[in-house]
Amino acid sequence: MRAASAEPDVHPGWRALATVVAVVEAGLLAWLWFGPVMAVHAVEVVGARHMTSSQVAHAAGLQGSASIISIDGLSAQQRLLNQVWVRTASVQPQFPGTVVVQVSEWQPIAAYHAGGSTRLYLLSSQAVVLGATTTSAGLVEIQGPAGKDPRVGDRALDPQLLTALVNMQRAMPTLIGQDVATFIFDSCGDLTLVAKRGWKVYFGRVLTPEEFAVLRDKLTALKAIAGNGNVDYSSTDLAYVNVMNPSEPAVGYKSREPAPASPSPGATPSPNPCK
Repeated sequence: MRAASAEPDVHPGWRALATVVAVVEAGLLAWLWFGPVMAVHAVEVVGARHMTSSQVAHAAGLQGSASIISIDGLSAQQRLLNQVWVRTASVQPQFPGTVVVQVSEWQPIAAYHAGGSTRLYLLSSQAVVLGATTTSAGLVEIQGPAGKDPRVGDRALDPQLLTALVNMQRAMPTLIGQDVATFIFDSCGDLTLVAKRGWKVYFGRVLTPEEFAVLRDKLTALKAIAGNGNVDYSSTDLAYVNVMNPSEPAVGYKSREPAPASPSPGATPSPNPCK
């Protein structure tokens, strides 16, 4: 049986030298990581309008970053995407000590308020609440069901419905020569358009894909009854147009009959008010 091979003798001087080299390497790495050469000296923010550069840097986790090589660009990007105003983001560390942050923000397309409330909130194209506002100028104005005001980051509406309302508002001047003042979407899912002249269009419930699909027929009916002379949308006597059944639209006038009553926010609800 052979004897186990003995470890080669290593001169104590070489052991000491190896230890010194390891310590130097560790110190160099620490100096590079925490020292002034690789320190973050500036965070450049491009594209932010609703957030300050300081807010963007803080949201990305870049405030207090010691070293350019310690920054995880993907993690910082994800933190930014969690901010309600941020649509897209990129975080690029650049030597010797600059971090370039590029963001693209959501653009408000609607102003929303709950029924019974006058406080307006900006909505993105995804129907997410971006923040409070004092004006709806240039935006689609929508009154939602009665209740509490939404919170920032909440989804106030179905995005598909919001897209439909934006497209409807844009199309109305060409379709019937009238502008939209606001839309009302109640707790039963019924949609009402209020023209700037004050008369209303009752579309009925818009909740299911099938009900969304019928909206096109209802808009066609709205245009058709003007084309055949059945209604004058510029008339001050016009009260409402009911296109819930697009094959049999109905028109109401102030001088002839009242508009169908709609439930008021303070009314006592029936056991099933949506039936």
